[in-house]
Amino acid sequence: MIPEVLSEFWQMLSGLQIPDLVLSAIAFVILDMFAIAIIFAAGRESRLCQKRWQKVSSGLELRRHEAQKDYYYPLGADEILLGRHSSADIQLKDPSVSRYHAVLTVTGGIWTITDLNAKSGTFVNDQRIQQKMLAVGDCIRLGNAKLYLTRPPVQEQDD
Repeated sequence: MIPEVLSEFWQMLSGLQIPDLVLSAIAFVILDMFAIAIIFAAGRESRLCQKRWQKVSSGLELRRHEAQKDYYYPLGADEILLGRHSSADIQLKDPSVSRYHAVLTVTGGIWTITDLNAKSGTFVNDQRIQQKMLAVGDCIRLGNAKLYLTRPPVQEQDD
């Protein structure tokens, strides 16, 4: 099947005259230019979406210190499930943490945490909460696990 198609294509090309080949080449160049323009536009749109998300999410992350090591969890969705279960967005392998312990949500750059009726409760700055708006520096405690709402360190750009 494929050799037949190639054979027919070759016969078609060999029957073309020079002006037809030039027009074909021009058409291919124009199509390539459109393809390149679409690739650049997609990259630009991706960067714009990333900037919009940074504005919506306030560019925050959760930090957890455990066994002399820091763990960072970027807040990259508008709803983040915290818990021990493997399907949790941020999985905390601590037996004092419920499988589905709490959920973080963001609206207009303001993060809110909601307890999902966990046995050990959800605490923000040592106060038990059912739902609470968060601010940078807040300490969230789920069972024995402590998480801090922080801004990621500013990355220096190379010149």
